Amino acid sequence: MPAPSDKSAHTSMQDQAIAWLVCLRDDSLSDAELEAFADWLSRDPLHAEAFTEAENLFRDMVLAGNQSRQAEAQQPASRQIAPVTLRAAKIKPAKPQSRRPWFTAGLAFAAMWLLAIGLIMPQQARLFSDYLCDYRTQTGEIRQIQLSDGSRLLMNTNSAVSVAFTAAARRIVLHHGQVQFTVAKDSRRPFEVVVDDLTVRALGTVFEVYKTAEDHTEVTVQEHAVAVSVAGREKDVTVAQGQGLRYNPELPLPHPRAVGAEQSAWQQHRLVINDRPLAELISELERYRFGRIFLADAALKNLRVTGVFSLDTPDEALSSVRIALGLQETRIGPWWVLLRR
Repeated sequence: MPAPSDKSAHTSMQDQAIAWLVCLRDDSLSDAELEAFADWLSRDPLHAEAFTEAENLFRDMVLAGNQSRQAEAQQPASRQIAPVTLRAAKIKPAKPQSRRPWFTAGLAFAAMWLLAIGLIMPQQARLFSDYLCDYRTQTGEIRQIQLSDGSRLLMNTNSAVSVAFTAAARRIVLHHGQVQFTVAKDSRRPFEVVVDDLTVRALGTVFEVYKTAEDHTEVTVQEHAVAVSVAGREKDVTVAQGQGLRYNPELPLPHPRAVGAEQSAWQQHRLVINDRPLAELISELERYRFGRIFLADAALKNLRVTGVFSLDTPDEALSSVRIALGLQETRIGPWWVLLRR
């Protein structure tokens, strides 16, 4: 959706803040709109205050919905309504005598989803697939799973998989996130990991697959090899130990490339960055924390960063980088961070 405009004389600061709340929960939000939001925040300290007030307004709606839950349950089924779509318009207090519990609860439900999906949850979170999967991890959680055949999964933050074992095959569907697979030997049943139209077939023991927030898929092999194929497009590409590839669904399968040990540093709860752009570090840290991190100036994205950071304390990692680069920080509520010069 288009970024909110604050140039109209008829648009109040509160209206702008509410409009930004609605804009930021849109799945098609672009980098340009994120930069516009960061620019709007940095232009005036009152903007941050207005945004915080807008967040509080929606939280109040959630609280009101909780208080009216009992009244809602008593309403006849015929009075239930579809979920309310929030609009970037000025919200006026409803008259006490005309307030309906079902309307308040519906608006609170929509507000709750607005906060959870658009503002608090990491970009790569997929709430729908999480409820359809067999195993998943929360934000910041790393979890090991033992499967019935003896294979093990090491699941990184915000990951979800489904398991389908039959007498003829072992198949894992990776819905999102990053998982290391340690495969138990079974000559009768091949072990495959499926990510959309990509299939990774184990030819050895240990490998990992990462479906990124941009729907690219990264395959890295720690032991032996895997065969990677795309349905109906190319023949298999073999990725050997110490190699990896990054697959873009719009392009052919690339040739494998050598990868360093930093690719698997997450397994030790570490993030290794070697002379990479600040934007890349922020993208990684956002996987391990609730909320979002914004840069007030697009030029800050290209600042170079080198270091080893703990994934158990992403905010501390962000703080150390901010100090090293001489940046200032503005926090809006418990989740939002704006970095600026």
